[in-house]
Amino acid sequence: MEEKILGVTQSLCPICLKVLEAEIVQVGDEAFMKRQCPEHGLFREAIWRGQPAFEDWKRPKEPARGLKVHRQTQRGCPFDCGLCPEHGQYPCTILMEITEKCQLGCPVCFASSGGALARDRELGQILEDLIYVRAQAGPVVLQLSGGEPTEHPGLLEIVARAAKLFPAVQLNTNGLRLAQEAQLARELKERGLGWVFLQFDSLKDRNLRAIRGRPLLKEKLQALDNLEKAQLPTVLVPTLVKGLNDQELGDLVKLAISRPWVRGLHFQPMTNSGRNGFEAASSRLTLPELLGELGRQTDNLVEPSLAFPPGCEHERCSFHLRFRRLADGTLIARPGQPSQEGPAKPPKTTQQPSVPAETQASRDRAVDIILRSWSAGPGPGSGLALPMASRPPDAFDQFLAQAAREAFSLTAMAFQDVWTVDLARLRGCCVQVFNPPKAFVPLCAMNLTSAQGLPLYRRAQG
Repeated sequence: MEEKILGVTQSLCPICLKVLEAEIVQVGDEAFMKRQCPEHGLFREAIWRGQPAFEDWKRPKEPARGLKVHRQTQRGCPFDCGLCPEHGQYPCTILMEITEKCQLGCPVCFASSGGALARDRELGQILEDLIYVRAQAGPVVLQLSGGEPTEHPGLLEIVARAAKLFPAVQLNTNGLRLAQEAQLARELKERGLGWVFLQFDSLKDRNLRAIRGRPLLKEKLQALDNLEKAQLPTVLVPTLVKGLNDQELGDLVKLAISRPWVRGLHFQPMTNSGRNGFEAASSRLTLPELLGELGRQTDNLVEPSLAFPPGCEHERCSFHLRFRRLADGTLIARPGQPSQEGPAKPPKTTQQPSVPAETQASRDRAVDIILRSWSAGPGPGSGLALPMASRPPDAFDQFLAQAAREAFSLTAMAFQDVWTVDLARLRGCCVQVFNPPKAFVPLCAMNLTSAQGLPLYRRAQG
């Protein structure tokens, strides 16, 4: 079939990481990124398959101005992340990795966690860094990650300090300690943890063995039980491998709907970064493929046409579906999305109003959406707390609490790897990793690994 050029950008050679001019081309209902390395030849990778069409999935916005620059441009994007003057977006989320240690050695791990050289970060330095991150990044959501952050002996103290500085604190975890220690979820909530991102790839042990190296379903369900007992909001986070666990989407949605303290699912189609035991092209699931499968596997309980592009990160990085969940499991589309009444229509985002130039206010709106979707509300360090927070709760507070409990979302993040990296997307990243001593690196740049396994920013684990 004939190729149609949809646009041009810059990418990298997957072998030598040389910056290359790239074309986005369409063949049928697929979009590919093409670039030619003088030394290593032509690379052509699918980045979009199916409906909505690539050209219809748009949410225009202009680059942010007035960002704090921590590193001047020398080699150019993506080699000067810090942030450098080329970056075009305020962060809404900062990820802080507090340890490289992990109880697992997953065949799929973008951070290549564990290994003989894995270590904890020093507690006193972490506590100092929290103050620095808050001063530099502002009232963002803070994600505590790793490695496996529950392995850090100072986790509870870190959460307590962070909760005084940030609107909300999130924990990214495999859930093993949460399963083993029933009181841990309660202690984390008491220290001010906002919610948990719980790694939850499958309801089948054979698939968990393939992705995580061990049959873990019993532990995952026990962790979920303990989080529910503590009434700690939880988001299930499946890493999706095409041809393996992508046929479990409907079952995962049903599980999430049935658990009142699960606020949604955040799907992460697998990328070829860090330690990865799967071949990139054949195991990659694009966003429209994922949307189509969600509709098919839920008998359109989840209607793909209700999905919309992000307002913070680059439009091709994610999709969002937000609902009100009733007690009987019914999902009702949240205001601001197309209505469920009438025939389903594909999103024609060209008809949406243009998004104005990004400012700190737009970042705050993005943080507010995250809080409303996944947490019980703003924390003490937010600067966003409601005026009535200092008085006893009344009927309106109870209404807000009920609305928070009914919030349910389905989101997906299409992380970039060395085969799909688009420098325009990197420069629009609002999820950034704090890279000590003072740098802030876009998440996909932080995890970028060459086809030979050479990391761009990460320390080799061994």
